[in-house]
Amino acid sequence: MKLLLTNDDGFSAEGIQALAAHLKDEHEVWIVAPDKNRSAVSNGITMFEPLRIKKRGERVFSCSGMPVDCVIAALKSGLLGGMPDAVLSGINRGANMGTDILYSGTCAGARQAVLYGVPGIALSVRSHNDEWQYDALAEFARKNINSLMSLAKTANKDGSPNGECVFVNVNALSQKSYKGVKHASDLSFREYGDSVTLVEGPDGDTYCFFCGGSIISHGSDASDNAICESGCIAVSCIHAEPCSYKVVDDFSFSL
Repeated sequence: MKLLLTNDDGFSAEGIQALAAHLKDEHEVWIVAPDKNRSAVSNGITMFEPLRIKKRGERVFSCSGMPVDCVIAALKSGLLGGMPDAVLSGINRGANMGTDILYSGTCAGARQAVLYGVPGIALSVRSHNDEWQYDALAEFARKNINSLMSLAKTANKDGSPNGECVFVNVNALSQKSYKGVKHASDLSFREYGDSVTLVEGPDGDTYCFFCGGSIISHGSDASDNAICESGCIAVSCIHAEPCSYKVVDDFSFSL
């Protein structure tokens, strides 16, 4: 199969390189990924300036834009010589579960793929001790690529709607091996504890500095977070399209 790899950590990051190494013997692997770290950019798209695409090796390209820019450029430009069979985004350095999905550039790459009619799979690992191991999850992706692709639901190839668009989100701890694989029927709510500091600059402007806090995860035993903490791989299927909340109580408006 022809596989496109992207991420938000950058084209040279360990995670995407490990994923490519495990897949390249069996598949035609292309990398189109940001030229530097683009974490937490969500579905950002560069619309009003050109992107710089630079060849970094055989079937390896960096892009000056966001992860979604990489997917759009690869799928819409003919750079790959045809559409890929799937887009794999990651392996990300850090969790992308529950509420993280809103902000994740890694998940955004997989989301954009299914909106364009291509199965999208996001993969991430989390470390408790700042030691990062990617090979076990990369090998899981290699062995199960067809099953993971089958879970995705995509738009039509021309981008027109085809029911529900769903991308696949895979999370695990940074480990050498896993106890098993479980479907996460519940997504965790992540309480970040973030803060900001305002500083008056010598130029008279006010500067705002972001500071990440300690994350607290909420969710049931079937949540992506709980599954990862049990030593298993968590696989969840995420709606790519916005879904309207169904109001159950009667209500009325007046003008």
